[in-house]
Amino acid sequence: MLSLLLMPSAVFHPILASITYSCDSGITICCSSTTTVNTTAAEEIIVAYSISQSGLSGLIGYGCSVIKAADNGSVSECIYETACCTGQYHSSGVAVNCTSAVTVSM
Repeated sequence: MLSLLLMPSAVFHPILASITYSCDSGITICCSSTTTVNTTAAEEIIVAYSISQSGLSGLIGYGCSVIKAADNGSVSECIYETACCTGQYHSSGVAVNCTSAVTVSM
């Protein structure tokens, strides 16, 4: 009887896999969203945070948090977008000069 009760719980509880990302350079971050530097949303962020437009390229991430080095790039807790950023990271959760992170393993 107990085995019949445990069986459904094994089926309905997925195994949580850790996804590892790789960055060629910069820091690995988890952002709620990213946008390219030439959009209206990016312009609003640049103005709001007084970010210099000189040398901006790629993506701007917002709602971001740094994935700590101690995590070895494991971001199973990141349910949004993972990016690699070489530009400034603002404590307000904005990062510049980003690219999409590359998935290495699951």
